[in-house]
Amino acid sequence: MGIGIFLFLSIATFCTYGFANPEKTPSQLLVIACVALAFLIYIAIDLLKIFSLEITEKGIEKKSLVFKTKRHIPFTSILSIGKQKIRSRNTRGYISDGFTVSVLKLKNGENLIISPDSFENYQEIIEAIELNLQ
Repeated sequence: MGIGIFLFLSIATFCTYGFANPEKTPSQLLVIACVALAFLIYIAIDLLKIFSLEITEKGIEKKSLVFKTKRHIPFTSILSIGKQKIRSRNTRGYISDGFTVSVLKLKNGENLIISPDSFENYQEIIEAIELNLQ
């Protein structure tokens, strides 16, 4: 993450200098720098969504990995656990059978999606949540 911040600041500084002094900066290099800056911003937005889950006796602890914020979700605020199938498709049809994600429906109207792609211990997390809901 530190390397990403360094790259972002370096490229942003170069872009600012390039727009302030267009006669000293090659236009092709400035375009490449702006595209790289847009790509870094796109990646950073996805990084903000990464979180970890910890099952406690009374609920689920959701921790943001970037900002280190914690949110406690009590088991009593979970209405249901649903399954949803995610399938990739192209113009000719489905590419694969896909995979199943679990969707926790909360009382406040939010949905928490727990995917096997994001968690190595996906099955244990779902089993622990289901056990505590009963």
